[in-house]
Amino acid sequence: MKRNKNTITAWLATTTLGLVIGISGTDAATLRGSVANASGKAMGGVMVSAFDKEQRKLVSVFSQPDGSFAINGLRDIDHHVRARLMGQLDVEEVDIRPGAKDLTIKMTPATGLDLEDQRPANSALSMLKFDSMRDKLNFKMFCTYCHQTGTVPFRSPEKPVDWDTMLRRMDGFGGLYPHTRDTIIQRLIDTYVDDAVLKWPKFVPPPPPSGTAAKARITAWDVGRQYKNSYHDLELGPDGVVYVVDTSFQFVTSLDPETGRQHEYPLPRGSYAPHSIELANDGNMWVTLCASGQMAKFDLNSQQFTIYSSAEAPATRGSYPHTLIINPKDPEGLIWYTDAGRNSCFSMHPKTGFVKEYHLPSKDQAVAAGKGESSGITPYGMVYSPVDGMLWYSKLNGNRIGRIDPKAPDGAIKEWNPPFHGPRRLAVAPDGIVWVPGFGSGVLGKFDPKTEEWTVYALPDMENQIPYALNVDPKGFVWICGTGNDTLNRFDPKTKKLVEFLLPNRVSYTREIEFDKDGNVWTSTSNGPGRHHERTYGQIIKLEVLEDHHDGVQLAKVQLTDDQLGILTAGNRPKRIPKPLSSPNGKLLGEIEITDLPAGYEGKTHQAYVDRRMAGLTPKQQGRIGQLWKERREADPDMKNKGQSFVRIMEYVAEHEK
Repeated sequence: MKRNKNTITAWLATTTLGLVIGISGTDAATLRGSVANASGKAMGGVMVSAFDKEQRKLVSVFSQPDGSFAINGLRDIDHHVRARLMGQLDVEEVDIRPGAKDLTIKMTPATGLDLEDQRPANSALSMLKFDSMRDKLNFKMFCTYCHQTGTVPFRSPEKPVDWDTMLRRMDGFGGLYPHTRDTIIQRLIDTYVDDAVLKWPKFVPPPPPSGTAAKARITAWDVGRQYKNSYHDLELGPDGVVYVVDTSFQFVTSLDPETGRQHEYPLPRGSYAPHSIELANDGNMWVTLCASGQMAKFDLNSQQFTIYSSAEAPATRGSYPHTLIINPKDPEGLIWYTDAGRNSCFSMHPKTGFVKEYHLPSKDQAVAAGKGESSGITPYGMVYSPVDGMLWYSKLNGNRIGRIDPKAPDGAIKEWNPPFHGPRRLAVAPDGIVWVPGFGSGVLGKFDPKTEEWTVYALPDMENQIPYALNVDPKGFVWICGTGNDTLNRFDPKTKKLVEFLLPNRVSYTREIEFDKDGNVWTSTSNGPGRHHERTYGQIIKLEVLEDHHDGVQLAKVQLTDDQLGILTAGNRPKRIPKPLSSPNGKLLGEIEITDLPAGYEGKTHQAYVDRRMAGLTPKQQGRIGQLWKERREADPDMKNKGQSFVRIMEYVAEHEK
């Protein structure tokens, strides 16, 4: 099959990094035109984008039902224009000057691999099959934290890295189930490598955007170096300048949206991995430095950093300071942040640098509503309530949300277990409702602190969605990152309707949402690795809703099953495959190793259990156990859970060799 070359990606890649020294032209021109299909019929919902090479800026709108479009506010210079709609080939036009003449665009259908390459990651993820939803949830929770799954870049690991090496890198949290680790390489190869894609069902594009989704203007700026940078979080400065941080590189980068001017501010030596950034009440920016366990204050006037340990004195560093938040109504302006490397949250006084640690509850102290706790704790997102100033946080792997009372000496901390998996970056609405994205479950969670009751809404294609973050705008709309399908989504809590806004570039992995004073939505792309993004740059993105039709897809309430929650049941118990050992009884020992442990066995009373069980066996049985155990140790001297292996051998002999 033949692919249609995407010329805009290659052409735009010629943009260069650096300060934009001189900006010529005036922002007064309008690019107008119309879009039609191959038969000449008007096409609505086509995204038309104009790229300003000097400012590294892509401005996109959608054609209306009559096929017309207009992009205003462009500079009076030549632009590169692209028209895009899923199911159609991209149309590229170069050296197009706004206002010169109306542009006529004719679309033609995409077929073969050209069509397949348009498949978003959520659809590609659906091609990867698992034995249970529990196993798929485990994969999503530990293998989609930094990138989408199944896209063209994902299917092309960097040479000479092979799939096995890539998986070991991905499983840095060590959270994959053993049987998943044993089978996932072959599953990935069977699904994504070489000609495997040709066996997939034909990609059926969704309907073109319409209504509110087609009444949006999206502006995206390329930031940083090609193939290198991806920007985890962003914050809007008091002067309209946007600041972003890249966890892989030691810079805070600024963008002036009016001029396109960009600048990088290097961190001091010894400070690493800027993760999250927020504007403090005194006008300074604060940044978590996750790899070096520090906090950084960035003075916007002097453009200098001041570095602090993120831990309580006398500790010289924290574990992994993650997300920070500052309540603008707090008279002290305390800097609050989670630490994903320990079961704690912290506050820091911006003037004195005094740090206070809040030790969070253990898993047995949470208020039950859902089920399940995966490997690790991982305090993650953090927000303040605009109603009462309470601090709310999530535990991504601990599967909890919690509340801290900043007025109580010990925080009066309380936690709740949501009825879904993977609570990530949450937000509190003006009415006090806590909204939580279920990253693993692909859902939107609503928690009422007054009644302590949950309501869960299924996102479209929830099993393949990975909503990373959300935020609530001043009007009360809940905005959700479409991290797995290149969208930003707006949910209306009153009508329960969701509007999906397409982003201009494929493989746009987003992790945070902010709003400007006009209510416009801002986010940044944070692909790891950066080469996955279609543009191969990090991007800052602004979305403006030009007209609201109060439409959208009605979301339904959902109650997840135990399998969807990751709970082990008789129905989703993994199939164990015996691994024969190189020994006289190797086949038997392999079969014994996959048997269940006895119901009455607990690791903490191991020796007492063994002594009691052995006392009831014959000398012949005891000798047989010793023989098999010696053989087991010699064949696998590095085995894990030796006590459990011994108990399995003992139980087998007791039951089958009398």
